[in-house]
Amino acid sequence: MPAFQAEPGMPYWIDLSTSDIRKSSHFYAELLGWEIETFDNGYRLARLQGLPVAGFMPAPEDSPQPDTWVTYFFSEDIHADCQQIEQLGGRVLANPAEVRLGLMALCVDTAGALVGLIQPAGEDSFIAAGEPGTPVWHELTCTTNYEQAVEFYRSLFAWMTAAMDEMEYTTALVDGAAFAGVFNAEGQFPPQVPSFWQSYLGVRDIDEAVAKVPELGGEVIREPWDSPFGRMSIIADSTGATCTLCEVDEPVEEPRESDPLEGIEL
Repeated sequence: MPAFQAEPGMPYWIDLSTSDIRKSSHFYAELLGWEIETFDNGYRLARLQGLPVAGFMPAPEDSPQPDTWVTYFFSEDIHADCQQIEQLGGRVLANPAEVRLGLMALCVDTAGALVGLIQPAGEDSFIAAGEPGTPVWHELTCTTNYEQAVEFYRSLFAWMTAAMDEMEYTTALVDGAAFAGVFNAEGQFPPQVPSFWQSYLGVRDIDEAVAKVPELGGEVIREPWDSPFGRMSIIADSTGATCTLCEVDEPVEEPRESDPLEGIEL
């Protein structure tokens, strides 16, 4: 499986905060083929072909938030970034703590969405993404304070952005390529629904994947539809956390000099 090198300010990791970690991890293992590893503290790590792709953590018993996926962004200095979050009007819910993957902190942005920071352990910053079974897109759905939220992330991560005014949508770019989006959804959800980072997870066959969702205890919120970015479907998993499934192609492995030339006409 190819891996990509993340840069500071880019999405690096996703965790599911869940009220039933056993049920949630089983749902995604069956749906996406994830291999689940359990640790003594209750945390569960999902792997695909040996590479870490996501985690599951027990939600606090008194948490007012529904079960939700949380996007963590790559930080070079997590303590400085936490300070800046508070200076920009956000909040730090959980101060940086050392975990298996490095240092992680949980915060709330100016739109009220949960967002994480991660300073990976070691020098490597490679992630699995962009193919079946991995995250393929990250999107902040703003139910309030859309313009303020865009400016928050621009200031925090020095994002270069491009606005799609006709859709009230902003994309974050690196070297001209988009890696995340911010969507103005004000008035499209009930007033009590807070803003949230939405995870898009890749699948080989959207219709096949969606057919499994009810069998695994989940719910299809929106049946598959064709979008400019591929066929998609919005689902709720077995504990009610939502995500978007997106049909993507298998990666094409680049040939190496050491590969045999069998079958290649010269």
